[in-house]
Amino acid sequence: MNIMLKTRTKDHVVTFWEKTQDDEIKRLFPFSIESLKEALILFKESLREDALSYGKVIYFEDKYIGDIWCYGIDESNEKMAMLSVVIFEKGLWGRGIATEATKTFIKEVFNKFDIEKIGAFTYSNNHSSIGLLKKVGFCEIETFIEDGIESIYFEMRYVRHH
Repeated sequence: MNIMLKTRTKDHVVTFWEKTQDDEIKRLFPFSIESLKEALILFKESLREDALSYGKVIYFEDKYIGDIWCYGIDESNEKMAMLSVVIFEKGLWGRGIATEATKTFIKEVFNKFDIEKIGAFTYSNNHSSIGLLKKVGFCEIETFIEDGIESIYFEMRYVRHH
């Protein structure tokens, strides 16, 4: 599969914002960003040396199709980060692209940051995300209700081989 993870640019942020305003995507993914302006501010912050987020853009056959990122990176106390993956090109859903991109990205994050686990949330009705997380090695930890929507929290622990 021709999948590449590339560095995010301001243009990617604008495209991602526009593409994720889709109703179906909004129903499946818990976005917290309220405006393009906010997205651009967060992007700028992610470029700082001490940034608490780290992300890449996903390219499939030389076309930008989604983002993958970690946020809430904590290398001192919890030794963990949270993962988000969004493929906004709906015609490419279910083809294993997110699985391959996630496997690559997770390895990179565990090598780059001093963390021991990665967490991820998804809505209980997002069966594709649940399948993705289980496929790449996440374990279901708990189910909870937030803002009236049932969600599941997953975690993956990293075992360092000495």
